[in-house]
Amino acid sequence: MKKSIFLAALMLISVGCFAQKKAVSTARNLAQQETPDFDGARAAIKEALVNEETKDKAETWYVAGLIGYKQNEHIWLMGQMGQAVDNAVKGAAVEESIEYWLKADELAMIPTYDKKGNPKYDLKTRKNIADKMVEYFQKQDLAIYASYLAEQDDDLGVANAFKLHCDIPDFECMQDPKIQAKLVKDTTYYQYMSYSLSYFYRAKAYDEALKMAERIAADPEHEVTAYQYYYDLYKLLGQPEVAKAKLAEAVERFPKEPWFIQNMINDLVQAKDTLGAVAYLDKAIANDPSQSQYFHTKATLLSTLRRFDEAFTFFDKAIAMDPQNPEYYLNYAYSYSDKASTMLEGTDNLSQKEYMAIKKQSDEVLKLALPYFEKAHELAPGDMNYARPLRQCYYRLGLQAEYDRLSAEMENY
Repeated sequence: MKKSIFLAALMLISVGCFAQKKAVSTARNLAQQETPDFDGARAAIKEALVNEETKDKAETWYVAGLIGYKQNEHIWLMGQMGQAVDNAVKGAAVEESIEYWLKADELAMIPTYDKKGNPKYDLKTRKNIADKMVEYFQKQDLAIYASYLAEQDDDLGVANAFKLHCDIPDFECMQDPKIQAKLVKDTTYYQYMSYSLSYFYRAKAYDEALKMAERIAADPEHEVTAYQYYYDLYKLLGQPEVAKAKLAEAVERFPKEPWFIQNMINDLVQAKDTLGAVAYLDKAIANDPSQSQYFHTKATLLSTLRRFDEAFTFFDKAIAMDPQNPEYYLNYAYSYSDKASTMLEGTDNLSQKEYMAIKKQSDEVLKLALPYFEKAHELAPGDMNYARPLRQCYYRLGLQAEYDRLSAEMENY
């Protein structure tokens, strides 16, 4: 009696195992037949992925991935025949297949041992996976999917699709030299990585964005971009000291990149270390004297330190280099205006005669600002940011006709 029960149990186990192996075979056939049934194939493989007899078999997971691969292929072929392409399904099928194949490869590389104790690996499955991933990479299926997701405003989806494309050459199953030769990390590859970084940033997935920044830093063409993101990302991640250190490193590594020195200066100014900012500008000018913005910024900072005559010298240099920049003229004018205002400080207790004497001197300095205000307005007509200070200067100098004329003009802005 007990023997009969035992044999029956063995038969049930055997039948269950056979059923799951048959499910794997059925899923493969449904995905590969002339008129494929992808829903049926997924339904067939579903239980095999969790069944104790089949869940640890590389073939099970390989077939699960094959379903998405064949669906992607089928949709592409239908598109070649003039049918509408469902990019959402097509791209999701690619991502799904890669997820399954990575598990399949992991299982394929778990060794079994022959009678002599020698390890054996499922290299056939690994090769099949690698060959199909090469197809994905070369046909840029995931980049196409990312473009579709961008149209849907799915920032995180875009970032992940571009990332997965760029991950393919780094997968363990892709490390055979013959395979690597087919996976060229060219300019386009790093551009996709840069896109992934920017979309992770937009999606506020800052940890993932930082990882991508670290990856693109390996490419000389994108190293500057990586350091720009380092500065923002470390601040967003609550690590301002690391951000500061990365910025300082970038200033040294990329002395001809204005972005870094400008942000360094902004940070120093916000920290009320104007002298430190001027010192950094001196270094920047020494490294790259072709940047008019450096001279302009130094002039502006010197003006805040009330070192006006020095400031005027650097404004002159900036304008000589970029004579069509209205901002340079505007800040030059502000510097004269500030100098005129400081001359009136401490005059509250003076006699009327003494005050008027100093006021006359102050107005003479303010008159020097007027042509710069006017030039800024001339270079940026219709812009309130340049018209308002000019009108204010007219008012302070008592130039009523000019004030009225400009006021009437500004009503049309």
